[in-house]
Amino acid sequence: MSKIMQTSDGSYHWDCPIDRDYHRKFGKEGLIGILVLCVAVLIIFLLIPAGPDGHKDLWIPLLVIGVILMIALPLLYFWNSAEDPHEQYEMTETYVKSGYAKGAVYSDFKKTSEVIVTEKYMELIGDYRNNRIYVPSEDMDFVREFILERVPGDAVIRHR
Repeated sequence: MSKIMQTSDGSYHWDCPIDRDYHRKFGKEGLIGILVLCVAVLIIFLLIPAGPDGHKDLWIPLLVIGVILMIALPLLYFWNSAEDPHEQYEMTETYVKSGYAKGAVYSDFKKTSEVIVTEKYMELIGDYRNNRIYVPSEDMDFVREFILERVPGDAVIRHR
């Protein structure tokens, strides 16, 4: 766990361990998505009419499903086997970001409609997505005040 550091541009950065069960929840959703995709491939195969000789080549959907599983299952394994998942955060005057690169989730303070505050994290709920921000315990007061000062006055604040 790292203490929050302010950079020369005025933004704050830190990384923090996140709840393993919360982290793994998304792996379960991914597994469900993979299963739905595989079933969809099989249904499409069943709906396609047979060729002139009256049979269908079963190897085609099995090949597609095999490729899907070869890509997805190792990813889900690594996702689920993380012993100590961490997340990186960046906080500026206008937003807080969690995650890395293309997988990052941004929460614009002005678009936040609800904030859930707990002992270990804050969850910002906006128009399209939620963003759970884990904070080192020694910095929670600072981050909580920083965020609550910037969300709209009509945002619902819930303490748990």
